[in-house]
Amino acid sequence: MTDSPRHTSVYRRPNPADLPIAGPGGDTASVRAHLAEADPRTLLMSLTQLTRDATHLERFAVVCDPANAESGAEAEADEIRDLLADVLTDPSFAGDTAPIPTEFFQRLASTYVHETVDAEFVPLLLEQCGFDRLPGAPELLRPERPRPPEDFHVAVIGAGLSGICAGIKLAEAGYSYRIYDRNKDVGGTWLTNIYPGVGVDTPSHFYSYSFEITSDWPEFYSKGEYVLDYLRRCADGHGLRDHTVFETEVLACEFDETSARWRVVSRGPDGGEQTEWADAVVTAMGFFQGSVRPDIPGLADFAGTTVHTADWDPSIDLTGKRVAMVGTGASAMQVGPAIVDDVADLTVFQRTPSWVMPRRKDDLTVPAGARWAMRHVPYYGEWFRFFTYWFASDGNFVRVVVDPEWTAPGAVSEASEKMRQWLLAYAREELADRPDLFEKAIPSYPPFGKRILRDSNWYRMLRRDHVALVTSPIERVTPTGVVTADGVETPADVLILATGYKVLPMLDGIRITGRGGTALTDVWGDDDPRAHLGLTVPGFPNLFVLGGPNSAPNHGAGVNITAETQVHFVLACLGLLHESGVRTIEPRQDAHDAYNAEVEQALEQRVWSHPSVRSYYQNSKGRVVVSNPWRLVDYWTMLRSPDPADHILD
Repeated sequence: MTDSPRHTSVYRRPNPADLPIAGPGGDTASVRAHLAEADPRTLLMSLTQLTRDATHLERFAVVCDPANAESGAEAEADEIRDLLADVLTDPSFAGDTAPIPTEFFQRLASTYVHETVDAEFVPLLLEQCGFDRLPGAPELLRPERPRPPEDFHVAVIGAGLSGICAGIKLAEAGYSYRIYDRNKDVGGTWLTNIYPGVGVDTPSHFYSYSFEITSDWPEFYSKGEYVLDYLRRCADGHGLRDHTVFETEVLACEFDETSARWRVVSRGPDGGEQTEWADAVVTAMGFFQGSVRPDIPGLADFAGTTVHTADWDPSIDLTGKRVAMVGTGASAMQVGPAIVDDVADLTVFQRTPSWVMPRRKDDLTVPAGARWAMRHVPYYGEWFRFFTYWFASDGNFVRVVVDPEWTAPGAVSEASEKMRQWLLAYAREELADRPDLFEKAIPSYPPFGKRILRDSNWYRMLRRDHVALVTSPIERVTPTGVVTADGVETPADVLILATGYKVLPMLDGIRITGRGGTALTDVWGDDDPRAHLGLTVPGFPNLFVLGGPNSAPNHGAGVNITAETQVHFVLACLGLLHESGVRTIEPRQDAHDAYNAEVEQALEQRVWSHPSVRSYYQNSKGRVVVSNPWRLVDYWTMLRSPDPADHILD
């Protein structure tokens, strides 16, 4: 058994060895000026971890109290900045780079978020916030795995966030691999989605790899172009292009029982098919697999311009146009506010409203001082990432758990009702002068029943004089506009379909056959996929489905965590395979069935299964096939290593 090669970062993180800050602007006064724009809570964490002085936590804990978020504790915040500026510029300061005790780390974390951070979260936080790779952080035991045989080759399908992660980690572990992607470049959904306003609704500083934390985000919720640039830099910095074939679509993956290998059939840019062989296959195609076009009579007869948000044409000029937009989901909520100033009229056709998370402030630009701190202050970027994780992920889990004793409509528990009232209060405030809009814009289902969306000035857009929200069902499209069931025709020059993305069938378009020639479509059908731990299927050896059935963290942020967690499990499975001296690994049928029974039982007590909810999380029979019923920390823990007893090693 040997350690994996040490990771080399594209985005270098500051650490105590970089101190004191040198060069122009490294004097105490200049450093102090930069810190004036940085978050005092995060600065307190850096100061305390650098000095290992626990008295700072007691002395300055007031800055972490949410009650002071708006009004102050300015005296304490200024003192934190003064002390830290001195530390950062003191030539005699020698930070303690010995591993920080886990209990001390837990105390720091609990002070920071002003609530108890239980010990069960610590291993996940150390990894996912990047602490385990920096001097002075608690040690996280790295798994020791055998080096793979030189001829063991892995095929990865997809070069989006998950596929890039898989490629980086496979290379780090010493594997031969090839990535196949049907697009012209890396980036996945962030390459193909170019509609106006496209961006993250997860905090940018968290929507990234734990092993590649960057200070380059210009906004706390950055636009898609910056996410794409980040993914490209990660791919380039780790040499993934040398292992990737673009404009190449995988048509089939066929398991050959004689050689215990996968035959991978693909079609390249020239239209020709080719066959290659792989010892393992990792699909990284993401949850969304193309646009959903609504079945509206007359849609093909529209004489104006029709465009789906997933297939946006950047040459479209909306200036002065009458625009009809169908849908009020995630893409609509970004497109609408982005185009409202350009169009003559905007009519939004709504089937079901969405719950909208409050916009905390108008200016979401990351202050220059905060970006400076992330580049120069040890631990600042890691602690800020922790803060965004804590309040955008498992803290929401209690709000999706159904209380069987709860009977009031509109919620599933007391926590759910509190969330609903908070969202209602925000909507009332934003739509105070438009009670007609308020009645239309409020969902009847509980919060988190469907994807909850961040406000990109949606409510403010709806209030505009040239914007209309229509809730009467669409009856048909004519060459000149949209006719609703009440007989009203809305004239339009441009029709925007913000009608979502296809989720089922999963792995659509690829013919996958396992042992005995069994097709995965025969096992899953069109819309009923199941997998062990959301990743593997009995009868399909060495096949790993990233973003598979019931693996989406729909209670909060975490697609990036899910990708890293699942890739970790893939490597752990392959490590067990090599350690055991066998050629294949797959889950036992009984283990697969037992796990899925637990998933089904848990989902019965989650908001996504509530009778009032109908969403893309569900299949045609109403079974939730997308959402993961566990907390992120639970799923992360489950996937640390495979249980040999649950697997067939052959």
